[in-house]
Order: sequence, then C-alpha cells, then structure tokens
Amino acid sequence: MIILDNVVKKYNSGSEEISALGGVSAEIKPGEFTVILGPSGSGKSTMLNLLGGMDRPTSGRILVDGEDISAYPDRKLTDYRRRDVGFVFQFYNLVENLTALENVGIAANLNGNADKSAEILADVGLAGRMENFPNQLSGGEMQRVAIARAIAKSPKLLLCDEPTGALDVTTGARIFEILKNCSKNPDTAVVVVTHNPDVAAIADHVIRLRDGRIIADKTAACA
Repeated sequence: MIILDNVVKKYNSGSEEISALGGVSAEIKPGEFTVILGPSGSGKSTMLNLLGGMDRPTSGRILVDGEDISAYPDRKLTDYRRRDVGFVFQFYNLVENLTALENVGIAANLNGNADKSAEILADVGLAGRMENFPNQLSGGEMQRVAIARAIAKSPKLLLCDEPTGALDVTTGARIFEILKNCSKNPDTAVVVVTHNPDVAAIADHVIRLRDGRIIADKTAACA
C-alpha cells in the first residue's frame, strides 16, 4: 500500500516560489492499474517523481508499506529506487550496445532474477527478438524491452511517465494492455502518468490532477 498524506512540493525559481503540488492525499494499492491524468503543468510528473524517490516533498508524507520514504536518508532512498521501483519513460533509455536480453538482464541481476530475463521478454511478446540490439527494434519493441527491464526487478511500484507518447495509437494501445497485465501481480502497483483521457477506460483507479491538486479520485467500482 502506498499512501500520500497531504503532500506539498514547492520549487524556487529565482525569487518566485512555485507550487507543483498543493497538499495531495491518495492511496495506491498493489494489484491495481492506477492512472494519473492531467494537462501539462498539473503536477502529475512531480507526483510520479516523489513516489519513485527521485525527489522529496516540501512537506507531507509518502508511506510505502508503512514506511515514510520521504524521511529516508539519501543512501536508503537510493536503495529504495534500486530495489523497489521500476521506471518506464517515454523514451526508452536502453543501452545501445547490449541486446534486448542483456538490457533486461542488467535489471534482473539486481534482484537475482537473471535467469528469468528470457521469460519476461517472452511475456511482453519479444521471444523472437531477444538477441536484437535496440537499433534493430521498432519503437514499440523498444518500449516493451523497457517494460520488461522494469518488471525484471520485481518492483513494488512500476512507474510509467507518458510511456506511449512517442508511439502510434495502435502500438500505444498494445503497451497499455501489457501494463494492465502487469498490474495483475498482487505484489505490484502500476502507476501511469498520462494526459490521454482514453486510458481511464481501462484503469482500476484514476486520479485527476489540475494545478497541483486532486480534483477527482475514483476506483473502477465507483467510477
């Protein structure tokens, strides 16, 4: 269970203070496909960065399995990102001189899952592309390698920032289908940040942000 408790994030830009998040509270459960929706500047990427331990809130708490990660010292926060969080970004960040299998293996080794790399790639539909290098893969295939790399860590939290922004509509739909399937793991919470409202239709949980505040928070049962 991930809990955001009255989380505020402010930045200084010269003499001006900018509020990116203005006291947000929400619960994100494992085994759910959660979508954070909002226009550019709404605070959704800031929220994702805080959940992933890439930034710290100005105030408030972020609880993961009862522990306040926002109070972690730097080294423990690094361990949290390394051990418990998988990241999938719009651009794939693959190592160009490594094959798809080797790219996934880097992450799999972190949690002792190296022998499962091929299985994970097969699960995302890349059984026949494991020995290909990134420049031999399509955009959708590279994104699937990135997803496989993220889930190879067996993360508590799989965070995806606009993961289909560089893909065509059909390929993007396939990527969301894969992420939806990842959320069926009862030990993993999948959180996708997007400005695309169509994704809400397949989500278990939708959080809508505007101007740094939550304006709607609904699960599929009450949507």
